[in-house]
Amino acid sequence: MSTSLEQIPPSLDRVSPVPLYFQVEQALANPIRGGALAIGSQLPAEPELSRHFGVSRSVIRQALRRLEETGLVARRRGVGSFVVQKDPPSWQLQGSQGFFEDEVTRLGREVVSRVLRAEIAPLPPWAAALLELEEGAPGVVLERLRYVDGLLTVYDLNYLPERFADAVRALEGAPRGSLYETLRRTHAVTVVSGRRTIDAMVAGPEFAPVLEVDEHAPLLLVEAVDLDAADRPFDCYRTWLRPDRLRIRVDVIPRGDESSRDAQVVGEQGGSA
Repeated sequence: MSTSLEQIPPSLDRVSPVPLYFQVEQALANPIRGGALAIGSQLPAEPELSRHFGVSRSVIRQALRRLEETGLVARRRGVGSFVVQKDPPSWQLQGSQGFFEDEVTRLGREVVSRVLRAEIAPLPPWAAALLELEEGAPGVVLERLRYVDGLLTVYDLNYLPERFADAVRALEGAPRGSLYETLRRTHAVTVVSGRRTIDAMVAGPEFAPVLEVDEHAPLLLVEAVDLDAADRPFDCYRTWLRPDRLRIRVDVIPRGDESSRDAQVVGEQGGSA
């Protein structure tokens, strides 16, 4: 089944600082995610797309390569490009399980971590405040890149009190290891409550090379703290994620008895580990 060019809006903002290849990518990705382009349908050939958008074939190839990297399109040599997935995986942010254990794993996706840093260091002011420690107090930093099905998706910075150094360092040689599972096993610590904030941002020169995106690409920033059964904060983190490869999912809880509803929400707050 071939895709009609009428289903793909051709308009590009040529005075925008957003690169043309990124605009073409979004113009193709939006009807795929919206269901206008069905899974299995074949996209028009590169020359047709080039004429449709009024850009060079190199721009089209770059846009198609990015769509392939996000899992929305599969390119078959000598045949063309086909729609293969409607949506990227999602992360249930309010779940009590960490990112590793969440539905990216439960739905059969492979999550692998690359540890960039696992060491004791002075806590930055924001982390010390969330962990209720003095500014500059020593803590443990865990810096990781997270890959979903082989695609770089998340950049994580976790900060924990110094007493958890052994659990954090145990993850250095465990690319499929879970911080929360390690904490449960070694320190009997589990997430009982937590707080989350989500912000949208532009990658900029700081995060573009880290997450392999254009400087103008959008990112989501999640800042959070997790508390244990004694209501003590034991982990705080900042997570930068690519929304083209991972979406945030928040489930709505039905209204009912306010006290029981509040208790359920508190009990379901989760983390990024």
